[in-house]
Amino acid sequence: MFPYEFYKVMHLLGLILAFTGLAGVLMAGLNNPPLKKSVRLLGAITHGVGLLFLLVSGFGLAARLGLFGGLPGWVYAKIMIWLFVGLIMIFVKRKPQMGLTLYFLIITAGFLAAYFAVNKPF
Repeated sequence: MFPYEFYKVMHLLGLILAFTGLAGVLMAGLNNPPLKKSVRLLGAITHGVGLLFLLVSGFGLAARLGLFGGLPGWVYAKIMIWLFVGLIMIFVKRKPQMGLTLYFLIITAGFLAAYFAVNKPF
């Protein structure tokens, strides 16, 4: 098992990759619809690798915090946000005209994930 700090750095790397992939495809779609296949592919790969890092490191962090006797509500909320961030790429790629709305939804998802991780409200 890796130390807590390792999982935290991997979690932050996953966050950077997932949101960079989303933002890249979103901005490219806003500037030049339809998206080029290479842009979509690079964004999707970056996003997917980031989501994988987030999932694995998130459960690693939970294990290091000793949360596997029963997961608290904030962990379930973060899993739901992870699913949302994963699925929103579909809308980013297929509905570039919704770009501004999606942009604010993505920012809100990131804020909520950070809020739940820091404050552990429930």
